[in-house]
Amino acid sequence: MAVQSLAELSTLGWVTAPSPLVEAAGLAELCGLDSLLLKRDDQLGALHGGTKARKLDLLLAEPRFRSAERWATGGALGSSHLAACSAAAHLRGVGLDAHIFLEPLSAGVLENLAAIARPSTRITVYSSRSELLWRRPELFFRDALADMPVIPFGGTSPPGIVAIARAALEVAAQLHEQDLPPPDVIYCPLGTGGVASGLALGFGLAGLSCEIRAVRVVEWPLASALRLSRLLAVTVAWLAKQGLSPDTLRPRPIRVLGGQVGAGYGEATAASLAATEVLRRHEVPGEPVYTGKAFAALMAEAQKLRRGASARGRAPRRVLFWQTAHATSIPCDPNWHDYLPDRLKTFLARSTTPSRTRRRVVLGAAAALLVGGAVGRFTGYPELSGWRGTVLASWEAHVLVAATPVVSGVRGVAGEVVAANVDRFVASLPAAKQAEVHQLLVLIEHGTTPLGSWWSRFTNLAPDARDAYLVSLRARGGLLAQAYRGLRDLVMLGVYQDSASWRGVGYGGPLVTTSAPAFLGDDLSAPRGARPRATLEGE
Repeated sequence: MAVQSLAELSTLGWVTAPSPLVEAAGLAELCGLDSLLLKRDDQLGALHGGTKARKLDLLLAEPRFRSAERWATGGALGSSHLAACSAAAHLRGVGLDAHIFLEPLSAGVLENLAAIARPSTRITVYSSRSELLWRRPELFFRDALADMPVIPFGGTSPPGIVAIARAALEVAAQLHEQDLPPPDVIYCPLGTGGVASGLALGFGLAGLSCEIRAVRVVEWPLASALRLSRLLAVTVAWLAKQGLSPDTLRPRPIRVLGGQVGAGYGEATAASLAATEVLRRHEVPGEPVYTGKAFAALMAEAQKLRRGASARGRAPRRVLFWQTAHATSIPCDPNWHDYLPDRLKTFLARSTTPSRTRRRVVLGAAAALLVGGAVGRFTGYPELSGWRGTVLASWEAHVLVAATPVVSGVRGVAGEVVAANVDRFVASLPAAKQAEVHQLLVLIEHGTTPLGSWWSRFTNLAPDARDAYLVSLRARGGLLAQAYRGLRDLVMLGVYQDSASWRGVGYGGPLVTTSAPAFLGDDLSAPRGARPRATLEGE
């Protein structure tokens, strides 16, 4: 039977109410935007939240899934897609064959793995995506594996994409109800491509002239403009079979943004860790692989736009950020570890949550020094008026000046004063400790390139980018977190040596007296030549 609109397509009825569309004034001000809207799919009630619930609600309503006793799908070790599929299978009372390839461990990965592992979920482990493709090509290119219907990776298929298009129409209705102007730009992560292509299709149907900016979180060509165009073409053809006219299906343009993938899929970056921390501070959950990288791109582009606006007099635009992650935590079986295959148990036993080892920190510092060897990295510092450092060089003083407002948050204290106070303190340290301070400041100043996504040195970054870089160091843990704390302690030591900071903490200054208190009279003084009692008694 032909359908007249997307709303008539059959679903399982899991997504029954819109997820909130909220204005994030604090984040907008931080990014320098006129307005920033958040689509909070993490607050969807189905399958513990997340955009994956929308896809599965429509996709699994197909007859081949309704009638099957088991489903098959694949994904990374801590895939939110696999976690949602496992929850969906449990809810429907069917089994799930989960084909998992290994990825770097993190707290989020382990949390999702715990949600995947159930008595009804059969897990098979592969060392890499390549091995999974070689051994199970049906998961990539066919609709069934051993008579089990296959849920495509990420739920990305015509029904899954249409589910996201319906969500875009949901946003259009919310904008009207809340009397909000439509966004100019919509940011979302780009993995399998379902969210980006669905939003392009849905906002086109809604008649909103916005651009979709899809932030690549997997390597090219797995996420590319060509793949997105193919997904849209296949989805439009599928909808035409359902009875919708292709003439009405005119997707909005999609711009693919790179530069956030980092070392590869599943690997957090300094920028994504910082962006995740920024969101957390504003009570928005996220993780550094998808949400963090997408928001990091938003922050980076907002910074460029703000600089362009100040130069050309143009105001920043209105932005919508699509929060695709699931809720902060997912309930799991307390015995989940028992349901893992032996190979995966061995992998977990041999692995630990990634942290920066001393060797990696040394390599990072060495890379920073190599970058710093370029003339442009160690030159071009403006003169500090009256600077007479005993131990610290002028450029090191600039690092402290740049860090002071970001780290301390104390008003009324000049960075130059803080640098002078720190220099006086460092001068009192042994030579070995002074060398550590020099190395610390080199890492802070030039680590922005090897440890983050900024080409400029620390002192040339905008204040919000400096904050993001320092937050990323703290979030990485290990010695990089120690580097952050070392800089923080130096700055705060310099801040609180200045009397201008005392009023804010209620400190009135040191107590200074010119004479002894009256109660210390001659009657309390020992006679000349007297010896302590303990000596006389032989104690």
